Amino acid sequence: MIHFAWPWYLLLLLLPWIVYKYTPRRDVQLPQLEVPTLPYLAPQINTRSFHTKLNRILALLCWLIFTITLARPQWLKEPIIQTTPSRDIIIAVDVSENMVIQDMSTNGSISSRIEMVKSYLRSFVQQRKGDRISLVVFADHAYLMVPFTQNTEALKQLISEINVGLAGNSTAIGEAITLSVKKILQEPYKNKTLILISDGRDSVSSISGNNAAILAKASGLKVYTIGVGTDPLTVDTPSELDEKALEHIAAVTGGKYFRARSESDLSEIYEEINLSEALAMNSVIYQPVVELYTYPAFLLCLCMALLWWRVRYE
Repeated sequence: MIHFAWPWYLLLLLLPWIVYKYTPRRDVQLPQLEVPTLPYLAPQINTRSFHTKLNRILALLCWLIFTITLARPQWLKEPIIQTTPSRDIIIAVDVSENMVIQDMSTNGSISSRIEMVKSYLRSFVQQRKGDRISLVVFADHAYLMVPFTQNTEALKQLISEINVGLAGNSTAIGEAITLSVKKILQEPYKNKTLILISDGRDSVSSISGNNAAILAKASGLKVYTIGVGTDPLTVDTPSELDEKALEHIAAVTGGKYFRARSESDLSEIYEEINLSEALAMNSVIYQPVVELYTYPAFLLCLCMALLWWRVRYE
């Protein structure tokens, strides 16, 4: 199928007609000489008139070809459709003050909760080829730190910059879910997942976690909740983890609740998510294009050379 990349140049086709129509004509009185009519003069007069008309037609043809060349004609081939597996995943990370407690295990050594979460999120993002991932951080309030992106390297760098106290000291779980719902409503894909990681109970949200879960279910957002922290019965560390609330949020939206005490626990959690979440297909359409403007450009050169020769040697 022929297509013009710059079709507005075709409006220049009207320029000769506009010039002819609206340019004032000059009536020039040429000197006349009366001579006896000779029969052999008639063919010469007719021939000159014919040549003049032919030159005008050739000039208009040059203008027509020039305009078509400017419009950049193209031949559109059959579109190529490629499909790749893709998911929309929002990761909401708790950055409240309790996340600095060092009761986690990362690569066999003791680390803080936030460092353990950051370590695994970097490896998790690296494995999500083709997926679009967004990052939300929450404490006193929830904030969108990274919009949906497939740039895993940039996302890993931003994950490394997450710090406790970045958004306050409390835990606004309901607000984090609500912000995620607001974000997915702006996206066209249907298969959306929220992974919410927290070590405490909802304490400051303007909307409760239960109400936020109902809102997430209505919008089609499936929430997987992850409770981070060791059991306070075995480790002398403060814990405000409300497992029942996190379990309820996950159950309402069709997700699951997991308890993470080490990085290996997180590995099992993400494997479960991979198995349970169906893949959505993201279609990418590529339209092959063959440029055709060289053909009218070559024809234009021939017509202009012919017109010059006729005017020069007529």
